[in-house]
Amino acid sequence: MEELLLEIHGIAQGGDGVGRLDGMVVFVTGALPGEVVRIRVSERRQTYIRGMVLEVVTPSPDRIAPITSDDGHAPWQHVDYSAQLRLKEQIVREQLAKLAGLEAPPLAPIIAAPQPWGYRNTARFHVDGAKIGYHYSGSRHVSDLTSDPLLLPVLNTALAGLRVVLPPFKHAIEGVTLRASASYGYAIGLLHGHARSAPADLADLGVAWCAQTPNLAGVAAEAPGYIQPTPVQLHDDLGGVTFMLSPESFFQVNTPQAERMLDLIRHELDLQPGERLLDAYSGVGSFALPLAYGLTEVVAVEENPKAVADGVSCLPYNGITNVSFVQGSAERLLSRIEGQFDAAILDPPRRGCHPAVIEELARLAPARLAYISCHPGILARDLGAFLRIGYCLDLVQPIDLFPQTPHIECLVVLRKG
Repeated sequence: MEELLLEIHGIAQGGDGVGRLDGMVVFVTGALPGEVVRIRVSERRQTYIRGMVLEVVTPSPDRIAPITSDDGHAPWQHVDYSAQLRLKEQIVREQLAKLAGLEAPPLAPIIAAPQPWGYRNTARFHVDGAKIGYHYSGSRHVSDLTSDPLLLPVLNTALAGLRVVLPPFKHAIEGVTLRASASYGYAIGLLHGHARSAPADLADLGVAWCAQTPNLAGVAAEAPGYIQPTPVQLHDDLGGVTFMLSPESFFQVNTPQAERMLDLIRHELDLQPGERLLDAYSGVGSFALPLAYGLTEVVAVEENPKAVADGVSCLPYNGITNVSFVQGSAERLLSRIEGQFDAAILDPPRRGCHPAVIEELARLAPARLAYISCHPGILARDLGAFLRIGYCLDLVQPIDLFPQTPHIECLVVLRKG
């Protein structure tokens, strides 16, 4: 294996350190700006090299000791938290300049997480025999994880309970999804069986797991050709609304930071009584429902049928009558939606907005847009498209939803010029 000694001078989107060698860019997993590192080369191309740290020869003052396994699910745990925030801001600024040509964007200081550890309200684990954990980075091998310090404590309690009862059923499942209620302190689970899983084994494992774990309120199971007939839901609060959530429905994983994001959206959009709001990638309605009070109508577009079902079930529970869910992809459905919208919220998947969505927004012409992105490069690309259809950029607000990782969430506010 080829090894190199390298000085790191920058940070790349995705969290790798960046150095240069003979005019080539070198991306180094695990390295920090200001360090001298010895690396193992994993990929060499004509214009770049990729590698991993073998030895830190000169460490950065931002480097700290990691506290959990190196399976890759907390890849920035070796970075002091204040430095994590600084680096994330830097990545956003550089991506906006490089890809959107915005040299002086209205970039606000990143909003730090109140809990840099113990914040995640959901997780999906792989199961391989008696092993429960995540895949090691770049492999299909399962790290045997006794607990995960990124998770809310109740999820680690549920994970410990599953470990106790799993041995007789270890060949019945290949994975498990856990979801916790940050508001009410309990959890639910979903067992992922495989084609040869016996429904009786899945049911018995669920019963044993609940009996072992007092704060586990219910367990569902699925396998090819089998879905447990009784759905399992969990209650959690956001923005004054109580949501009923299935184990796999999308909901922001960091509830306190989701509250801050919602407060920002409410403040920046400044919705007035009688206005009409579009939520183009609504999920269960985590933004649409709390913002609905006083509006004439909220149209929530969501592709995932389970998320739509969860969102619809929340409406009567919360006395909300002015939200309409439309099931289907935003790129297909927006062309069928008529009328004037005063504001719109866009929280697309990692790949960003489909071009058809931006085209339809030009037609619908909401006066204010709140756009949420988890990828600064895609954000920069989409910002360029919004600026071309007549929007002006008011605010770029990074929010740290994912401490101990290089993932960056940004709220962007635009207004029709």
